[in-house]
Amino acid sequence: MKVFLAPMVGRTDKYFRKLVRIISPNIVLFTEMITVDSLIRGSFKKYLVNETEHPLVIQLAGNDRNKFIECTKIVSEQGFDEINLNIGCPSSKVVKGGFGACQIEDPIKVAQYVEAIKAQTNIPVSIKTRLGLGYDHDLKNIKEFIRITSESGCDTYYIHARNAILNGISTRKNRSVPPLRYHDVLKLKELFPHINIYINGGIEDINEIKKMLDTYDGVMIGRKIYNNPMFLSEVEHIIFSNSDTFSIQDIVREYISRLDAEEALNKQYALKHLTNLYKGTALSKKWRIYLHNLVNSDQRIENLENFFVENDYEEKKVNCS
Repeated sequence: MKVFLAPMVGRTDKYFRKLVRIISPNIVLFTEMITVDSLIRGSFKKYLVNETEHPLVIQLAGNDRNKFIECTKIVSEQGFDEINLNIGCPSSKVVKGGFGACQIEDPIKVAQYVEAIKAQTNIPVSIKTRLGLGYDHDLKNIKEFIRITSESGCDTYYIHARNAILNGISTRKNRSVPPLRYHDVLKLKELFPHINIYINGGIEDINEIKKMLDTYDGVMIGRKIYNNPMFLSEVEHIIFSNSDTFSIQDIVREYISRLDAEEALNKQYALKHLTNLYKGTALSKKWRIYLHNLVNSDQRIENLENFFVENDYEEKKVNCS
């Protein structure tokens, strides 16, 4: 039984992963999508996985076999638990670069990437993809894609239960306009019983998660967690039978303690993912204003503690509700 944090560009960075891991010790974390070029040329290649982040999956995107080999050598030294290939992103910028969802149509090349990566490391390799392209709901292409890439050694697939529409709609609308087709993901699971099929897309209710886990090997959740991180406490209690309890103050205090000196100084990045901690409560607006004022002042990040002193009574009501 597994629950995964979906990779989200601009969201699942090291700061948000710290926050998520504090609330949920059992969820499997993903990085943001990282292109092979940015990993090779950028500063992320110096990143070392913190022991508190495990299990952590790095998601790579690209269309060059040799660059995947180079990236694999880097990743193998960083401490990641899995390498995931992004074959599902519908972004026009990504597709223009020749990778992402458009690669569903080129399974032989993707299989070559899988083989090349596996030749360099013992780290498991997986693929995140969609059910197909455009408005055609025929599963022929995705069946062929899974067959060919699984024969090359990939045994784990995260399936977003929608097609990717590469022309005419935005990346954002690709998360809602193509209809969800959970029944078609189930068809793939039944057709390929020897591989791990994890389901993703539109799953936002704890009872729905429980139901999905009765059928699938795992469930991936993205924006529901980002928009309401405290939903993870429900996941921990109900899905993982974790009886630990904590207040939002406890979470923030622990979060600050896990920031290194450089991270603590970068208040804008360190605090932006905390915005939704009080989502749906009486303190939501006060909290957002407080964070905004702290970021735009010369106050140290530790001064977040003052919020809980000033709102002690309401804080207790939130945590008792």
